[in-house]
Amino acid sequence: MRVICIGECMVELRQAGEGRYARAFAGDAYNTAVYLKRSAPAAEVGFLTATGAGGLSAEMRQAWAAEGVDGGLAWSIEGAEPGLYMIDLDAAGERSFRYWRSASPARQWLRRLLADGGADRLAGADLVYLSGISLAILPEADRWAAADLLRALKGRVGRIAFDPNVRPVLWRDLDEARAGVEPIIGLADILRASRDDGRLLFDLAEPAAQIAAYRALGAGEIALTLDADGCLWTGGGPPQALPAPFAGPVRDTAGAGDSFNGAYLAARLGGADGLQAARAGLSVASRVVTAPGAIVPVSVSHPSGG
Repeated sequence: MRVICIGECMVELRQAGEGRYARAFAGDAYNTAVYLKRSAPAAEVGFLTATGAGGLSAEMRQAWAAEGVDGGLAWSIEGAEPGLYMIDLDAAGERSFRYWRSASPARQWLRRLLADGGADRLAGADLVYLSGISLAILPEADRWAAADLLRALKGRVGRIAFDPNVRPVLWRDLDEARAGVEPIIGLADILRASRDDGRLLFDLAEPAAQIAAYRALGAGEIALTLDADGCLWTGGGPPQALPAPFAGPVRDTAGAGDSFNGAYLAARLGGADGLQAARAGLSVASRVVTAPGAIVPVSVSHPSGG
């Protein structure tokens, strides 16, 4: 089983008390790759991106290798340094982010891929995954080329999975965000979105209305996560509600959606049906939010289809 996750890995600084911050490496698509690999240890999970060529980037790649994530599709750029983000948490564990990534080498992932074989490098993969952040970091002119790349992959890879993961700070405005993510929603075989994504993209508060909006854009299989309220899942029929399990008090919601993605996608690739996969995603995410940071040492289950 071959999986390719596309996006950015950054230096993460999170609060560690008394004005101190702990350093790690994280980023939404990379986090998904980690939790997918943990959920499906036999899978070949690659991370497509670009990094610098210095010591910090080498340390980042070592962290990938320690998680079993392959960096063979991660290009090195001399003189570049990885982006950085800082997580701030409120009393309820809800996160906000500050970014320093304008010169991040990951912004060049598409150009490097197109110069090195383009869609042919990804053909034959069982799954290709990316997010709205994977698109938002690209130069504006490259986003249409990213959509063209994914169109060229239809029929050449098993499935395309997408998470809109709308971060307004990364887009000029919400109209630009919609223009960037809506074509990819229509190409996705599997869509995982949060309730906040639907509010930002469609100005709709009701989850059922959000699912209808995603369907209108062409999405079929949809897992709509609702924070502590669990998720709604549909494979084309009426949405089915699943509650979120309780694994402990919420300390940090960073990585919740990404861990859901990784466990969900691993389950689907392993033969689980959509509801089984959604339960697996909720189970892992409920444990991730009880610990600080986006990538935490949680155990995972390995569901399979019946």
